[in-house]
Amino acid sequence: MSNIIQALRVALSVIPEVINIIKAVELPGSGADKAAAVLQIVTAAFQTLPADVASAIGLDKVQAFASKVIDIVVGFLNKVGVFKKTA
Repeated sequence: MSNIIQALRVALSVIPEVINIIKAVELPGSGADKAAAVLQIVTAAFQTLPADVASAIGLDKVQAFASKVIDIVVGFLNKVGVFKKTA
């Protein structure tokens, strides 16, 4: 059970950083390109982890989680008008 709680804590601690990265790449342009840039940054950060930690977590899980966070955060920020769509 403690492993589940620890994994949940790590996952939740990543969310604010992903939000900061999303805001940092928020410039006019393709949403898909910006999402890919955020994923590349998350992947680069993951690759700096010690090998034993990285293998215990798995890059595929980190990327899948980050993708879901990106979709949720961007969808919410679009809905509340923080990100303005350009024509």
